[in-house]
Amino acid sequence: MKIETMTMESPEYPEHLKSIPDAPEKLYYSGDIGIIEHPLIAVVGTRRCSPYGRWAAEKISEKIARCGVSVVSGMASGIDTAAHRGCIKGGMPTIAVLGTGVDICFPSSNRQLYERIAAEGLLISEYPPGEGGRPAYFPQRNRIISGLSKSVIVVEGAPRSGSMITARLALEQGRDVFAVPGNIDQPNSLGVNKLIADGAYPILELESVCEVLGIGVTEKQKIIRTLSEEEIMLLGFISEQPGMTIEYAAFKTGFDYLTASTLASGLELKGLVSLRGQRVFLQK
Repeated sequence: MKIETMTMESPEYPEHLKSIPDAPEKLYYSGDIGIIEHPLIAVVGTRRCSPYGRWAAEKISEKIARCGVSVVSGMASGIDTAAHRGCIKGGMPTIAVLGTGVDICFPSSNRQLYERIAAEGLLISEYPPGEGGRPAYFPQRNRIISGLSKSVIVVEGAPRSGSMITARLALEQGRDVFAVPGNIDQPNSLGVNKLIADGAYPILELESVCEVLGIGVTEKQKIIRTLSEEEIMLLGFISEQPGMTIEYAAFKTGFDYLTASTLASGLELKGLVSLRGQRVFLQK
């Protein structure tokens, strides 16, 4: 394993991390340091997770990865492990911030995941090689997890757990905090449910994860967000009934023919529809 170091003066030191008050002076790493140049999302949670929490962490991380964004976590058992695996499954490299030296796999049960991250992703730590994990190291490394990330998602955690520490640090660092609502009958749901009650953004469904996080927005989606109310109305009717004539579009929207024609031409210029004679179709 090749282990390298960087300081706050190194060109590869991430600016996002440098901006936090207690940024580490030196970092040790192994793997592709280029991953930290792109936006990152942290997914964290309890080691003693429920099957639902493990499923949610993996699926959310997979969705994030399929939006082209890498996931940061701490490679602990439970939620962290599921987050890393979901990111890999989604086709993106993942970053593990360790509470040990980067040459030490902890927990040992994650050996296969550790080796995969070392080969395809990034292992990073503020502790030198050979340094074993101490209880104080793991809460301390959480500031790096949130500091590297654009946003933090918490999936299960008791009120005084490490994941709640990460959420607090993220808020202090000016990061957005999201939480997955939990079963009120589960002790590890209390922390995340309180986060939501205190203002964290809830993750309510898988399909809208990327949109809620503000990542992976397509050029088409960006254009749609700039449309006027009239354009949105016309586009909606065309979506429901592609191939309608301009005359019928005018009838459906209540616009006069000239207005409907002008709006349709504008949507065509924006690449959202195509005009074929007097008929209008969605642009694929």
